[in-house]
Amino acid sequence: MKNLGTETETLEFKKITGELKEGIISLSSMLNKNGHGVLYFGVKDSGDVGGQQLRDRTLREISQAIANFV
Repeated sequence: MKNLGTETETLEFKKITGELKEGIISLSSMLNKNGHGVLYFGVKDSGDVGGQQLRDRTLREISQAIANFV
């Protein structure tokens, strides 16, 4: 199993896309403070990659939610 390490001020992990709102809030905070940030879905807090099946529709919804919030 791949491990991405630990979360930092510019790196956030969310286990599922159901945590989209929390992820966007974290991403917004990273962008405001540092000017950049990375948000991964399908990754546990420990950094272990669990993966997640995504459809094209889900990817569009994530992109739209980020564009509308940030």
